[in-house]
Amino acid sequence: MIDQFKTIADTALPVVAFYSAVLAFGQTRFHASARLLGGLFLLVFIISPLPLRFDETTLAGHLYSSLVWGLFAPASTLLAPLFYFYVLALTEEGPFPRPSRRHFILPAIAVAAGLAMALLPVATRNGLFAAAETGAPLPPALSALVVIWRLLGPATFALWLVYVVLMYRRLTAYRKRLCDLYASTERLELYWINWLMGMVAVYALLNLVDAAVFDPLGWAVVPVIVDRLWSLLIVMVLGFWGLRQRPGLLPPDAAPAEAVENGKYEKSALSPEMQRRIADKLVAAMADERLYRDASLSLWSLSQHIGVAPNYISQTLSETLDQSFYAFVNGHRIGEAKDLLVSQARSVLEIAYDVGFNSKSAFYTAFRRETGKTPAAFRKAQQADCGIDPDNTTG
Repeated sequence: MIDQFKTIADTALPVVAFYSAVLAFGQTRFHASARLLGGLFLLVFIISPLPLRFDETTLAGHLYSSLVWGLFAPASTLLAPLFYFYVLALTEEGPFPRPSRRHFILPAIAVAAGLAMALLPVATRNGLFAAAETGAPLPPALSALVVIWRLLGPATFALWLVYVVLMYRRLTAYRKRLCDLYASTERLELYWINWLMGMVAVYALLNLVDAAVFDPLGWAVVPVIVDRLWSLLIVMVLGFWGLRQRPGLLPPDAAPAEAVENGKYEKSALSPEMQRRIADKLVAAMADERLYRDASLSLWSLSQHIGVAPNYISQTLSETLDQSFYAFVNGHRIGEAKDLLVSQARSVLEIAYDVGFNSKSAFYTAFRRETGKTPAAFRKAQQADCGIDPDNTTG
């Protein structure tokens, strides 16, 4: 039974990876993140253990074996940096920057080691690790190759853990930045990547312990079937969410050309008087026109509506009103919601949608942050103060 599950997983992993790569590369017109995602799936396909067996004494078997040896290590070491680049692309405000060369140090070592292994005769390659385990003498070059090859596994899993930390820090800064651009951020916060990073971290940590400690003893912490199924689950989660994810900090096509440069206001010509006039426009747009009721309201759409550049709005919000865009808009939403909760008998969810929230959870979070109470508790307390029977309203 276990062998059957292993065969199914070995078959499903490359199929899912290849199909997802095709879909991702078909979306490259959207953004660089699609190309990076397609590259990720392609690497997974390359390192997937195909349920095929070849006789290495034949030409086809020799070529296939050499190809596997030559590609496996480079592809494995490239997975972590490429996933990190994918996260960078999703959270970047402009064109994807050129990656630093330091990200490619380990992959470059892996390329050299993989090429050396691929070029060795089959008999020599097959005898390398047996000779190393039995203590049989090897030429210095081959001994060094064996050591490097054995260290690549632990180094790759350790690198994954480093990149998980880097991605977590990047996503934390990204979510703060979302509050400068959107009134509703929950659909852009990329929390699915946090869950995926957790899965990857557990997988990398267990395999690091396996490769560094238990493999030399002939033991295994992670059974092969668990390794295969966990890998398949990670790829499926990445495919399900990644293929429909778009960068969150890029303006829509119809937005004004002016970008908000990472929250900075380069060479701003805004005088205090100009900032006050813009602040009056912003307050009027909320208080009089109730733009906050638009669940999809963004800095760019507000910019178009009041005819002020996005970076000027951001500067005014920060320096004059001392608020982020998110706090400014949601403050008006909560203000109206408080009035409606007391004056109307509609459900909390109806009121949440009416004032501009697009989910009950987002409304509850914002409301508790503003008032320290749940909407139902606030309604009950306010109606009790006014002498209204709370049983006559809907909570």
